[in-house]
Amino acid sequence: MISKDEFIAQLDRATSAMQGLPVSSALLRQLSDGLKKGEPPWWKGVQKAWESRRFVAWTEAWGLFLTAVHYDVLGDAKSTLAAYFPSCGGTDEADPSTVFARYLEELPREFFDQLRTGQRRVFVPQRAPVWLLPAATYFQRRGLPYYVVEINAGAGLNLAADLLYPQKGFDSELIAARIGLDAAPLQLEDSGHRRWLTAALMPEEIGDIKELDRAMDAVSQRQGKEANFIQLAACPAEKAPGFIGKNIPADDPDVGIFVFNMGVTVRMSEGDYQKFRARMTQELKAWGDRALWLEVENVRGETYSTTYQALLHKPVDGAFQDMIMLLFDVGTRRVASDAAQLEKFLTPR
Repeated sequence: MISKDEFIAQLDRATSAMQGLPVSSALLRQLSDGLKKGEPPWWKGVQKAWESRRFVAWTEAWGLFLTAVHYDVLGDAKSTLAAYFPSCGGTDEADPSTVFARYLEELPREFFDQLRTGQRRVFVPQRAPVWLLPAATYFQRRGLPYYVVEINAGAGLNLAADLLYPQKGFDSELIAARIGLDAAPLQLEDSGHRRWLTAALMPEEIGDIKELDRAMDAVSQRQGKEANFIQLAACPAEKAPGFIGKNIPADDPDVGIFVFNMGVTVRMSEGDYQKFRARMTQELKAWGDRALWLEVENVRGETYSTTYQALLHKPVDGAFQDMIMLLFDVGTRRVASDAAQLEKFLTPR
């Protein structure tokens, strides 16, 4: 369970980082101010909901809280907060503090259920296609069909990056299957699941919400024509290596496997991550040079990390050989990569 002081620190950090989003930053500031003054009634419900949850990444707790608020308002046309949420047709130019204070006094039970079990799945269009380049370089050049597996896939939108953001020369026909693993897979035909995906974005992020709608519609239409376009399976992140070993056979020398995760392992403690990596090593070593694992995560060990790295792992002699494919600093917008080293790393021995 997250402590009150720790939650306040994260709220303050998020408020500072989100000044360009007036409504979201105002809500976060109000939550922090309320906790600094004492123990507001809503905090007791939050503590109970989170008593068995552990948050590692600094964005997890407040991000989930705002997602639950957004989800509730999106589903209630009569919500007084809707007038302040652009995603609900409102405006972000007014001060929502008075209305939000009343909202916090009347939080529904479903809100705390979302805090207790909800898993936030944020679709980031700029991040979704990152897996296409290494997949094309590693598998396509050999004409090797391959499975694509995403851990914590949500509705599987990242798995359709080649459909949503076509890359010249990328051969989608080589993908043998697209498999999305998630503790609670989201189905695009379910209006509640679609609303949960939308709620993971901030209410002012209208451009991103429109792009999410486009992506959901495109994938849903493709699924309607090809039922197995994306195959979703219930599997929590920590059990993904075991699922791969049990359900995706490595004995066909003419098929490879590409596994990726985005914003997943950063939520693991260092000990849990090392166990997870060891299990991935064990399950992928049978594939040899037909396997590749990509992690797109915040840099581990940085408390308030604003740097993302795309880290590649390939099995070599029973262990992983690693390479940072690229680094991206959110604050400065700087991208660092080495094309020559990437080419060398992705060339099978």
